[in-house]
Amino acid sequence: MKKPFFLAFAAALAFGVGSTTFAAPANFVDVPAKHWSYDAVSYLVQAGIIDGYGDNTFRGDKTITRYEMAEIVYKAMQNQSKANIAQKALIDKLGAEYALEMNKIDKLDTRLTKVEQNQSGIKFSGSLLVQQKWKSMDNVQTKKGSNTEQSWFRMNGTAKVDENTSIGMRLVNIAPTKDNFRAANAIAAGTQGNSSSNTYGAEVDRFFATTKLGAVKATLGRQALALDKEDILVDSAFFSYDGAKLAWDWNGLSFDVKHGRFARDVRGYAFDNMSGDTALKFKDDGTLETPATYSSAFSNVDVDSISIASKSGKLNWNVGAASFRNWKMNQNLTKYYYTYAGWQFNDKFSMAAEYGKNQEATEGGAFGTVKAVYGAQSLSKKGNQNFTVQYWENQKNALYTAYTSIDTVDEGVSDAVKTLDFSYRYAFSKNMTAKLQHATITDKTDNKNSYSFWKTQFIYKF
Repeated sequence: MKKPFFLAFAAALAFGVGSTTFAAPANFVDVPAKHWSYDAVSYLVQAGIIDGYGDNTFRGDKTITRYEMAEIVYKAMQNQSKANIAQKALIDKLGAEYALEMNKIDKLDTRLTKVEQNQSGIKFSGSLLVQQKWKSMDNVQTKKGSNTEQSWFRMNGTAKVDENTSIGMRLVNIAPTKDNFRAANAIAAGTQGNSSSNTYGAEVDRFFATTKLGAVKATLGRQALALDKEDILVDSAFFSYDGAKLAWDWNGLSFDVKHGRFARDVRGYAFDNMSGDTALKFKDDGTLETPATYSSAFSNVDVDSISIASKSGKLNWNVGAASFRNWKMNQNLTKYYYTYAGWQFNDKFSMAAEYGKNQEATEGGAFGTVKAVYGAQSLSKKGNQNFTVQYWENQKNALYTAYTSIDTVDEGVSDAVKTLDFSYRYAFSKNMTAKLQHATITDKTDNKNSYSFWKTQFIYKF
C-alpha cells in the first residue's frame, strides 16, 4: 500500500477515534511545514497512529508493509469506542483481515507491559565536566596569574519506592568539606579534603527521600541548595543542605520552601568586617599561601528560604527571600530578597535579569545581573550552538564569595565588583557539549584584585 493512500485512510481513522487536541507539528526531516501531507502527518503523530523511523524520517515514498498496516489497525481498535458506526464497521472488517498480525502485536505489548512492571525502578544519570582555566591578574604591579585544570564527576541515582515516593543520591569526586568549604569554581582539580592534598576522592554527598502528600511534594535529607534563578547566592550544583523542602503548584504559581542546616563546624571565610580567626589559606593549585582571616560566624549556618515562580507565555519570573543564620551564636549573617525575570523573544533570542540585596549588610549589599542568549536556547541536539553575554555588578558586602557560583574576587573579600562575561557553547551531540568563555572581573574597591580569564569546558552526560 502506497503511503499517499495510507495517509488518507489513517487520517480518517485518526479524526474519528484519535485525540481531539490540536495537532503537534510533525518533526520528520522529510516532511517540511509546506509539504502537502504536513497537517495529516502531524495529526497522526498527535493521535498516536504513527511515529516514523528511528532516523527521524517519515519516508512517505516507501510502500507500507502488511505488518505496519496491522499496527495502524491495532491502534485504531484500541480507540474504537470513539468512532462512528461507519468507522467501526471498517475497523472490524480490517481487524478480521489482519487478525494474525495483530495477535502477534498484542502478545508483544503484553510482554513489554510485564517487563515494565518488573523493572526495579532504579535509574542513574550523570555528567563529567573537564575544564581548563587561564587566569591573568591585570594589575600592572602584581602581574601574576594561574593555570588550573578541573574535572568534576557527578552521578545521580533514584529508586522508586512506590507510586508517590522515591529515594535519591549523588556520587561526586569533589564536595565541600569542613576545611575547604568553598564553591567548586575556586577549587583546583583533584583537591579533596585538606586543600594541600591533590588526590582524587569519591563520596556520596546527597541522599534524600521525596514523597507526594496530596498536592505537595516533600523532600527530606541532604539535597541541593537551590535559591535564586541565576545561582548567584549559592552554587546549587555544588552545595547541599540537611533539611526539608516543600514544593507545590497553585493557580499557575510554583511555591518552594526550604529549611535546614547548611554548615556545621566548618572553617568559614571572613565577611563584612566580622571578627575572624587566623587560619591556613590555599592557592588555586592547592599549595599553601599566607595565613588568612576566617570568620567563626560562618562556621555553623542554618538556611531558610521561600520562592514563588511562574511562567506565562514568553515571560517567566521568580521572587524569593533567603536567610543564613549562625545557630550556635544566634547571629543573623545574611538576609536576601531577590527577583528574576526572563523573556523569550523568539526561538533564538532571550534576555533575563536578576536583582537582589543583602539586608544585613552595613554598607552596600545590592547585586544584579543582565544576560542575553542568542542561538539555540537549549543544546538538545547535534549542531546546536549559542552565544551568551552577561554583566554582573555587586556592591560591597552583597555576596559571600565562598558560596557563589559566579567567578568573582577571592574568598573573604567583600568588595564592590563588576563582571563582563562572553561565552560560546556548541553541542557535538545531545550528551556532549563544549563551552569557550572569557570574562573580566573588576574590583571597584581595590584594583589589585581585578583579573580576567579564559576558560574551556567539555561536558559529557549519560
